[in-house]
Amino acid sequence: MPFKTDGLGKAYQKAQNESIRVKQFATNARNALVAGTVSANAVIQIMTNLKSSIEVWDSVSALSGIAQFAKDQENDPAYDVVAEFLAMRTEAVAAVDWVFNNFPKDNASPFYIIKDILETDGSITVRQFTSGQTTGLQTALADLIAAIA
Repeated sequence: MPFKTDGLGKAYQKAQNESIRVKQFATNARNALVAGTVSANAVIQIMTNLKSSIEVWDSVSALSGIAQFAKDQENDPAYDVVAEFLAMRTEAVAAVDWVFNNFPKDNASPFYIIKDILETDGSITVRQFTSGQTTGLQTALADLIAAIA
């Protein structure tokens, strides 16, 4: 049998690393949204980035034994890592949902997003969003940041 390189330790570390990365990403994204106008590409990046993080958290939180492992790692018998995964996930989903629900799109299903502007000279310009237009996303990101220690 080959040497095993995966397990709860690596999975827990992966979730921690993802959470650290998400907190920094969400902080930078929120700061950009608050500061002023951002491109539609940046807004889409927020959604796709968080969707990827949700998948990591879901896979780690579903592992058998992760709850006890986290308690042992943190030396805290009251630590409920499953509840903490759920809290982060809930806030990340809220941000993803905000983008999905507020990004301009057509009425067809599946939806086509209305992201670029075709100028009369044939050039393409990426849609821009003002700080005021992203207020709800700013709030969702602030809540996500607060959910990660």
